[in-house]
Amino acid sequence: MNGLLEVKNLCVGLKEQPSRLIVKHVDFTLRQGKALALVGESGSGKTMICKALMRLLNRKKFEVSGSIRYREVGLLTLKEKEMRSLCGSKMAMIVQHPMTAFNPTIKIGAQIIESIRAHRKIGKKEAYDIGIQALEQLNLPRCEQLMNSYCHTLSGGMLQRIMIAVALIHQPDILIADEATTALDVKNQSMVLEELDYLKKRGIALLLITHDLGVAAKLADDMVVMKSGEIIERGTVFELFASPREAYTKELLGARLMKGAGL
Repeated sequence: MNGLLEVKNLCVGLKEQPSRLIVKHVDFTLRQGKALALVGESGSGKTMICKALMRLLNRKKFEVSGSIRYREVGLLTLKEKEMRSLCGSKMAMIVQHPMTAFNPTIKIGAQIIESIRAHRKIGKKEAYDIGIQALEQLNLPRCEQLMNSYCHTLSGGMLQRIMIAVALIHQPDILIADEATTALDVKNQSMVLEELDYLKKRGIALLLITHDLGVAAKLADDMVVMKSGEIIERGTVFELFASPREAYTKELLGARLMKGAGL
């Protein structure tokens, strides 16, 4: 079965050091209503893959090769305008530190309105109403007050949930969550995980970039384990948790068990 997003032989390297690859021959598929977790320690190449998918890498510094296809459309060869349109409407991303995703000098509502109007030819009032509706759909409180707030007055958990709401406004097929719960406390992490699980049930394909195997266990159907830019093991979440083959995967699982035990 073909997926929404097919990644084949993806490589990322520095143009100044063409022989040194940061991401090495990565393959995976995202399917509708399923979640794939890319797991591994910091520096394993997870976020670099995420940026390559969204075409966020500086082309003057990085060389990206291989194939990234969304519904049979090759993303690496799309024009910049076409890619921006696709990223806004069909592929969305939420990042690890939501505070850095919002302009601290502009109210949240104005930023949401600008995002909506970048993809729809509508007025500010209609865009405002759409923004309010998006926040309400995620059961956020005091939505009008949130629209009138600056990001520094809101918690990280609230900003993360607002970011998810904004990402969903254009009903994307794919949502990339790059360490989306790492900076959150337990309560807010639980809320965000519940919302991501709800989105998966609605048919959205999730790509979870995480070093937290607990997040993968709760949300993912399949898991890819990365080390030093390479995939070293893959399988269903059940398979990898029950019987990992690689020593590195066993180390990750062991570290999670020690953390859970408070050691």
